[in-house]
Amino acid sequence: MNSSGSPLTSAPFIRLLLPLCIGVIIPNPSYFPPLVQTLLIFCLLLLVLFLFRKVSFYKQHFWGILLFLTLFFYGIFRSNQERLTFPLLPNKQYFAVLEDYSTEKAKTFQVVARFVNSEQKILIYLPKSPIVQHAKPGDIISFSGLPELIRNDGNPFEFDYCSYLNNKKIGHRIFLKEDQFNFLNGYNAMNIFHRALIFRAKLVERLDRSGIRSDIVHLIASISFGAREEVDKEVIQSFTNTGVIHILAVSGMNVGLIFIILNFLFRFLKKRRAGLFLHTIIMLCGIWTYTLITGMSASILRAAIMFSFVIIGDILNRNSNIFNSLAVSAFFLIGWDPAIIRDVGFQLSYAAVLSIVVFQPLLYKQLYFKSWLLSQTWLIISVTFAAQIGTIPFTLIYFHQFPVYFWLANLFVIPLVTLILYLSFVVVFLSLISEFLASVVAVVLEWSVRLVLMIVEMVESLPHAVLRNLYPSMLQIFLVFLAVFLFYRYSKSKKIVLLQGVFLLMIFISMSVGIIRYLKQTRTEIVFFNISGTRALALTSNREVIVLFDRCENASEKLGYYLKPYLGERGIRRITMYQFADSLKIVKPEIGVRGNFVFFKGCKLYIQPGFEMGGDAEDSSLGADLVWLANYKGLQSNNLKFEKAKYILYKPTGNTLNESSANNGIESFNMNKSVQLTLPSTRSGEPNRYFCRYFN
Repeated sequence: MNSSGSPLTSAPFIRLLLPLCIGVIIPNPSYFPPLVQTLLIFCLLLLVLFLFRKVSFYKQHFWGILLFLTLFFYGIFRSNQERLTFPLLPNKQYFAVLEDYSTEKAKTFQVVARFVNSEQKILIYLPKSPIVQHAKPGDIISFSGLPELIRNDGNPFEFDYCSYLNNKKIGHRIFLKEDQFNFLNGYNAMNIFHRALIFRAKLVERLDRSGIRSDIVHLIASISFGAREEVDKEVIQSFTNTGVIHILAVSGMNVGLIFIILNFLFRFLKKRRAGLFLHTIIMLCGIWTYTLITGMSASILRAAIMFSFVIIGDILNRNSNIFNSLAVSAFFLIGWDPAIIRDVGFQLSYAAVLSIVVFQPLLYKQLYFKSWLLSQTWLIISVTFAAQIGTIPFTLIYFHQFPVYFWLANLFVIPLVTLILYLSFVVVFLSLISEFLASVVAVVLEWSVRLVLMIVEMVESLPHAVLRNLYPSMLQIFLVFLAVFLFYRYSKSKKIVLLQGVFLLMIFISMSVGIIRYLKQTRTEIVFFNISGTRALALTSNREVIVLFDRCENASEKLGYYLKPYLGERGIRRITMYQFADSLKIVKPEIGVRGNFVFFKGCKLYIQPGFEMGGDAEDSSLGADLVWLANYKGLQSNNLKFEKAKYILYKPTGNTLNESSANNGIESFNMNKSVQLTLPSTRSGEPNRYFCRYFN
């Protein structure tokens, strides 16, 4: 690695990556595509003409600006080109190709399929049967029905599941019965990706035949071959809580192992000039074959591209710059698939590697040990700490928790995972020669995995092993990033002004924490949730919330799933839940329930019958500030009196998605999304000061 100069001068591809990323991530209006195509063609023509002329010094700036604009417009063009629109589909017969093996759910099998002659994919839920279980990638399924668009529930701060699937080109789903589908026997549409998945399944099957316990096989398959679908959710959560979840994602460690094995087996070819070229071809084919087998995730693609540059640089006798290699790999991945920039694995992978490259040398040189064992121990710890510096913002944003003992878990787990990788390949290889030898090595492999699970369990059981419910704002995340960057520059230049900037940013961060805490403590609102099978509302005052809900099967589990993001983001410290039938038990002075009316902070809510409320029922909503209807029919018939109501909430029936027209000047809200009613912080708030809107 060439460390001379700054990253921008020693890694020129960083300057090419920036305009491409800007073009990909900026909002793209619908009128952009034709304009962008014209501008892109114009810039490319200028660029080609300019390159054929002699470039003088004063023209280099023009060339740089032109190249920046070209990549910027190319980013917009590719982003628009790859963005799919998912229209409403009719009820008819469809043909689709299975993209992967089925995944078992509680009551169904889920398969991802791609419509024939289309890039769009669909989630298909099929009844549990042997024919579905044994279906393989490339098989063609024929089905009849009405696919539905995948939509978010619109609840507060929920995970954007719709965008997550749309980035994978999945826009619809359908639930089928046994008489609504069949597989076309004798026909398939296999491509190289399907064949790679089938080959991976055969490798996992060989591990299974070696006598290893099935749940251990699933874990080995995830670590070695990227087959994570069958790993138990509790195991995944334990790995997340201890900060070793990265070992379940095939990444640079795996590619590095393939590199070492292939280089060791074919190093004799490097002794001759002709053999050096063959050695390079074998290395590249081996790495990319393994990448294909493991599913081509963002982390494995990043590692494969970077190792490819190392291999090519070796034959050319050129040392690669790590910053430039990172930028080149990101450039090609984003240029090929712009949606990958929003992939969590992509972000975590590049953040971890970049952070290790930048901070690990600084951390490692702080301590020196003569003992080889202590030196290697400190090496692992410094690498894990450096990786956490870069990934902690993403961990907080996506997972809202921080594993305190990540360094301790990685200290023991990383060497064991290296051993597991070697042994898993040995078992697969020996199974081709002797099942007995494979079963002997499999015993060692299984106990290595058991030891990893035992270490993870022990670390997870330590006191305060996980800091949960961490919800920093984007401003705080940005300020922390900036502070870390300034501190890094200070460690290089020792300029005191940079250290002063770090202290100033820490003051701003502390102030923002205080301001956000004050806003949370003075917040008063009512949130109406959109939850299938029940209705629920949260009465929030300061950092305390009371939840009222209708009858619901597995209420604590189901409501907890929808409420958790809201409680975390709002900093709620106390929550109390009541069924509407038990709402008379509420003893809060600011909350009252009478018949179908709920009183909160001076606001009067009317709940249309359909709920089982406590107390005597009242048939009129006269005088209510907000009316919550049980269904769309109640709004259409207008049987209730809304004379003084300001807002109406309703749940549409069937496939109705549009809001109804205003009723006598009353603003209405479709409960296909969560609705928020903001109240004044004082108890004497006037009704005309209430503000109602969709939450998201």
